[in-house]
Amino acid sequence: MNANMASRSTDDPVPSLDEEARAWLRRLRSADARGRDARLLAQWCARSPAHRRAFARARQEWQDLAEVAQAHRRMFPEVQRHPAGAVQAGRGVPRRWFLAAGMSAAGVAAIVAAVRPPLGLWPSWEEAAADLRTGVGEQRTVAFSDAFDVMLNTRTSLALRPATLPGEARHIRLIAGEIAVRRGPGAPPVEVDVDGVRLVPDVGTVEVRRLPQACVIRCTDGRAALLSASGPLSLRAGERVVVDARGASAVEAVDMAQALAWRRGVVAFRNTPLPEAVDEINRYRAGRVVLTGSALEQRRLSGHFRIDALDEAIGQIELLFGARVTRFPAGLVMLG
Repeated sequence: MNANMASRSTDDPVPSLDEEARAWLRRLRSADARGRDARLLAQWCARSPAHRRAFARARQEWQDLAEVAQAHRRMFPEVQRHPAGAVQAGRGVPRRWFLAAGMSAAGVAAIVAAVRPPLGLWPSWEEAAADLRTGVGEQRTVAFSDAFDVMLNTRTSLALRPATLPGEARHIRLIAGEIAVRRGPGAPPVEVDVDGVRLVPDVGTVEVRRLPQACVIRCTDGRAALLSASGPLSLRAGERVVVDARGASAVEAVDMAQALAWRRGVVAFRNTPLPEAVDEINRYRAGRVVLTGSALEQRRLSGHFRIDALDEAIGQIELLFGARVTRFPAGLVMLG
């Protein structure tokens, strides 16, 4: 993106604003969602109602790519079987498919960017093709039997593989988000896989959350076995472990009240650093909240907020810390 973008007149025709809005989305992706880029985008949106509408249109276009991903999954099932090799740099998507669809170069770039969406504003390609998926602020419980169910937290995607032989475990792969797996007496065996870590729940309930660079596994009831590159581990009720590229952490106690809050539809903060609290708010809320003031990064937030009313948390941050709240289209909120 060049300096001409910032200096164009608000009288420019809508098509040029649409192109600029798409360029902003590509810029945010390439910049890995840095705060400076979000501030510049906010200034661009504030220039006129036409700018704000163009950004809203661009965001909607990118959200519509989920439908394209589903069509691609139907046409090329081999991509679903080998997702990692299919998405790197967009090389796994057959060029002839884009040409047959009559897509422009900009459209191809948009499809590639759907693999790693900027700011988490829409599902990635792999998430959109999942067997089970929840949207922003949505929670869902899927009962496979009276003795076995899985609760999906917001923005969660799962790939399922049923057992094909008697006694074989049902396989669940966590693509994104967070789940709670409840396995009662008499339930068939089940395995949960996340980034190569294998979890085998016994009778009881385990929670698995996938983070950008790690996964957090909590046992809230009963027992569970964990297999990772660090070797086998056993978790009991009230224990958790974090697994990342370095291996598994030491087993530690779980703050049960905070761990179970999400299952009650509540986000709980207990003296949480504000950047971490904002990250958690962004999991459940449509759009994006961005901290722009360095002083706010030193603040800590406590409180319980319903998942369906998280703007109350933004209001509390404004009141407690004197933050300046600026709202823009598409749910973008700047806290400075």
